[in-house]
Amino acid sequence: MIINTVKSFIEKALLVGLFGLSLGVMPHALAASDVRGSSDDTSIERYRGSWIVNYRLTPDADYRLVLGGIETVNGVERPESSQRLSGQLTRITYQIPQGTRTRELNRFFADQLKESDAELLFTCNGRACGSSTVWANQVFNESTLLGLVDSQFVITAKLPGQYAVVYIVERGNRKVYAHLDLIETDSAARIGADALDQGFAILAVDQQPDIDVITQINQQIVQEGRQATLVVHHKGNGFEDALEKSQRLAEQLSASLLARNVDIPVTSVGAWVPSVLQEFTSVVVLVIEG
Repeated sequence: MIINTVKSFIEKALLVGLFGLSLGVMPHALAASDVRGSSDDTSIERYRGSWIVNYRLTPDADYRLVLGGIETVNGVERPESSQRLSGQLTRITYQIPQGTRTRELNRFFADQLKESDAELLFTCNGRACGSSTVWANQVFNESTLLGLVDSQFVITAKLPGQYAVVYIVERGNRKVYAHLDLIETDSAARIGADALDQGFAILAVDQQPDIDVITQINQQIVQEGRQATLVVHHKGNGFEDALEKSQRLAEQLSASLLARNVDIPVTSVGAWVPSVLQEFTSVVVLVIEG
């Protein structure tokens, strides 16, 4: 059964490019003009035809989650309500194809969050959101987002292990942008949800995965009555060397798991799935059976 699961995984990866899927990048949505080093998030798909113009990743951020519109108190503009979060912050700004209406964009992202059973914490549109200057320069620290107040839409939502803020705006020059702030507060919960939803999730790139995270994810999978397999990929120098190195990494990972009494099979495939490896040396993927 495990062999069939891994075989199915490899076939799927070779056909559609698993690494792109794991980052939420569907083949039709890839844009050649994405800024270097950027990628989509697994939880929210980009709008068709859009491209990434700004991308920032902060591993340990102190984040102010805005839960209300911008108001003026004693001459000072500030959010009506907010809370502090800590975790990995990913910021992605997309430029949207010309002619797209911000209302259409709002519906696109709202529908995705609804399908993901996200908990909506705050929404607003137009002047109810408050100053676009504050949203752009103080909330997101991204001057590109300074636009027309009446065109704004904001969605703040809670997903498994993660909070998401979507900001949509049209500038005076008619350019339209969609910005995502994604704050990961529980990596195990988030990766586990992704894996259960799509059948796989990348655990580590060019390093050994966190055993504590794997342990927590495995508990989620077992509770769902399913089984996981870890697949180790390695680029190596030629197929034989790649297979040997991936087997060595798989043995090390298996030993670490056994030392923690975590029962997950570990297998290796060398460089047989280049769509997973891309430019990386090694990648560890969790695949769920069934």
